[in-house]
Amino acid sequence: MSKDYGQFCGISRAAQVLGERWALMIVRDLTVSPRRFTDLHEGLPGIPTTVLTTRLRELEESAVITRRAAPAPARGVLYELTPRGHDLQPILDALGRWGAEAMDTPRESEVVTDSSLAAALRSAHRPDGPAGPLTYHVRSGAASAWATTCGDEVTVGPGEPSSDPELTINAGPELRLLLAGTLTPEEALASGDVTIAGSRHLLEEFSRSFHIPLSSSTP
Repeated sequence: MSKDYGQFCGISRAAQVLGERWALMIVRDLTVSPRRFTDLHEGLPGIPTTVLTTRLRELEESAVITRRAAPAPARGVLYELTPRGHDLQPILDALGRWGAEAMDTPRESEVVTDSSLAAALRSAHRPDGPAGPLTYHVRSGAASAWATTCGDEVTVGPGEPSSDPELTINAGPELRLLLAGTLTPEEALASGDVTIAGSRHLLEEFSRSFHIPLSSSTP
């Protein structure tokens, strides 16, 4: 567990649980779906197994996550959020929006993962969308995620959706510019940096339903 800050304060208590390196990333991935240890390790490039083991133990001790047996025919243990852990989802979504406002293109060492893409879509979702449901499958480089919208609600997941999506979007870093609105759907398609399988109208609907602007102070 991280060091005691010596203050009787909610933020200091939260920092004790979530302030250690990789803790927020682990919780982010578990807000998308329950994961096995190997799934978490593969989805968090660069995390040492010893650190992942330690963070999982600390998060379990803090009642943020719990373990259960994976359903048949799978084997092993699944890590998932407790109700207290699920309370962190809107907080992480807000943090994701705040951080994304200062992002335009990835740094050389940065990658997009299935879970980070799914979490980004959830953070970017705006209420008052079409009645739906509409399912979007988004590929950004090697990462793949899906989002199903229905009015104010959105459900996301890593990888391929379980049913045929209404729209599939293939993009690289340009996806961030599309979400920011600095690249219009027409411009994205015309450039060839974004390709779709489905209606152009749905790409316009996607850009209205998922939006995180760039901060005016973005470097």
